[in-house]
Amino acid sequence: MKGHSFTEPTPVDSSVRIVSVHVDAVEVECCGPFPVVGEPCSWTLTPRSRVDEFDGWVHGGMPASGVQTVGVVLGILVETTSYVEGGNPKMWLPVEDSETYRRVDASPRWFRRFGDFDFEPQNRMETGLVVELATTRAPFR
Repeated sequence: MKGHSFTEPTPVDSSVRIVSVHVDAVEVECCGPFPVVGEPCSWTLTPRSRVDEFDGWVHGGMPASGVQTVGVVLGILVETTSYVEGGNPKMWLPVEDSETYRRVDASPRWFRRFGDFDFEPQNRMETGLVVELATTRAPFR
C-alpha cells in the first residue's frame, strides 16, 4: 500500500471573520447602504446574543457601544415575518419563529409591507436583511 502525501495548507488571514449582520428594513430604506454580493459594505455593529451575530445600524437609534465595521458581502437573505392582529388595543404582532428567508444577490431598495399583500387575519411582511459579511473589524467577543 502506497502512503498518502498531503499538500501544505493554503495560508488564510486568520483575522478575517464571517459574521451575520441583521439589518432592519427601515435602516436600508432610509439610509442604505444597499449591500451587493461581492462588494464592500459598512455598518455600525452591536452584538446579538449569539456569537458572530450582530445588528447593523446606519443612523439614529444605534447604541453608543457599536463598532463601525467594513467588510465584503458574501451573501444576502431577505427576511420575511408573519404578523397577526391581536392585543388590546388591536395591533399587528409578529408571530414567534415565523421568519423565512430568500437569497438575493443585491438588497432591494424597498421592502414589501402589509399594503403589498392581501389583507388577511395573518399577513407576511419583509422585515429586513441578514448579510454574511467577511470582516477584520467587528465587536468580537
